[in-house]
Amino acid sequence: MRKSVVAAALVSALGVTVLSACGSEDDGLAGKSAEEIQDETVDAMRSAKSMTLDFQQTGAQQTAMKLAVTKSGECTGTLSLDGANAEVLRVDGTSYMKPDTKFWEQNAGSPEQAQLIEATVGDRWVEAGTGQDDFASFCDLDTILKGLEEDKGDKKDNTEKGDEGEVGGTPTITLVSKEDGETTTVHIATEGEPYILKMEIEGGDEPGMAEFSAFNEKVDVTAPADSVNLSELGG
Repeated sequence: MRKSVVAAALVSALGVTVLSACGSEDDGLAGKSAEEIQDETVDAMRSAKSMTLDFQQTGAQQTAMKLAVTKSGECTGTLSLDGANAEVLRVDGTSYMKPDTKFWEQNAGSPEQAQLIEATVGDRWVEAGTGQDDFASFCDLDTILKGLEEDKGDKKDNTEKGDEGEVGGTPTITLVSKEDGETTTVHIATEGEPYILKMEIEGGDEPGMAEFSAFNEKVDVTAPADSVNLSELGG
């Protein structure tokens, strides 16, 4: 199913962010070098126990998601693929989704199969079976951010400090990276922890935007009381 495309897009976008962004706890962040800013933001992002990701990709495939994710592998939120929508959650190592009609139509293989699956599932959540859990890669914060420590030592010559500004009322400094016709602008908090608050990708094959918020806030996720196993539907 196309859930794997979403995971790849998110991980790819975050990888670009890490290579071109960062921040510092002290008020002098804007006066530091791009390399110093990178190191401090990597440490801050890796130390966060949870966060909310609001991601939109506007290239050939229209992808959007808003997920609260944790280091313990839990998540809850929504995703959209070319207009098909689904609620998603992951808890205790198991992923669940509740797709709309268009989602089934795009992924079931045929209109007849989509109708059969939808009639069987009804309004229940669908549990991903063994070998079908594509959500795991973007519902686990450690997995999403696993490349940060390696990227910490990778200093990009094409990254420069940009303008100061604010995101949601929090003062920020930007780092801008340009490569292969693509421009990535990352907004980093200069007040409080040096978290990445927003990134924008312009040009290239996968333009889009991501916002990061609700750092270290509790994420309440409960397994559905009544669900259908995807394996029992033939995947």
